[in-house]
Amino acid sequence: MRELVFNITDEHDGKQAYHYLRYCQNFSYALIVKMRHTENSLLLDGVPIRTIDRIKSGSVLKAYIPEGESYFTPNPDLEIEMLYEDEDIVVFNKPVNIPVHPSKNHQTDTVANYCAARYGNAKFHVVGRLDMDTSGIIVIGKHSHSAAVLTKNGGEKEYIAIVEGVLENPCGTIDAPIDDSDPAVHKSFIAESGQPSVTEYETIAANGVLTAVRVRPKTGRTHQIRVHFAHIGHPLCGDELYGGSLEHIKRQALHRSKMVFEHPITGAVLKFESPLPEDMQSLLEKIEKGSERE
Repeated sequence: MRELVFNITDEHDGKQAYHYLRYCQNFSYALIVKMRHTENSLLLDGVPIRTIDRIKSGSVLKAYIPEGESYFTPNPDLEIEMLYEDEDIVVFNKPVNIPVHPSKNHQTDTVANYCAARYGNAKFHVVGRLDMDTSGIIVIGKHSHSAAVLTKNGGEKEYIAIVEGVLENPCGTIDAPIDDSDPAVHKSFIAESGQPSVTEYETIAANGVLTAVRVRPKTGRTHQIRVHFAHIGHPLCGDELYGGSLEHIKRQALHRSKMVFEHPITGAVLKFESPLPEDMQSLLEKIEKGSERE
């Protein structure tokens, strides 16, 4: 159970514990409800209090985050590189072909199964998931509060993608609404009924056949980068779902290369970078050398 300690200052004197946690410390409503039903989850100067009780300046409020339970099958044989870990978060460099969560065809070979082996039955919370065939940085909240704060505050994500053809504009913004609400269509699509979606990009290299781009999504829709580049006529290499060819690479050429965000508890700015995996690095080098023209 994670203990969080708050020193109450004059500006919060007399506030209800609920109001302080909910609106000043970004605790979710669901978490506060769970704490209400967990004995001694709130202590003010060592004395148990209710969420409706008042806090006072100079006091120390301790909040204990109840642990959720995970029921995923542990798989200690998986290998996933860890970039960072503390009491609240863990950052992985996810390889290609490893899903985040179990599904019908992937019951024990996922990030969730790896976490179950590493952390026992503690529930983990993915912040900004990656598709199975997308590689790169992924952040896990070790408890619901850290995950909720990370989700709310966002942060910056940067990807490297390799798309088919040569972009008319070497740098630009794709602004097109994305809808993923149709259960009969197992992919996202551009539609006026969709949610606002914005993707910024800049060209890294191009050889007349393929273009490598640095991508910064400003929103977080399902398959956003894949859908947006397919929409402008330049699907990602290897992305069969959205019209890409497998000629140059056998999976969608997409890698989350950088993340910058504030730590959900300390507020410290954290920055992580991940180099391209071998398949994309090899393809990028071919583009840079112009060998695809031969």
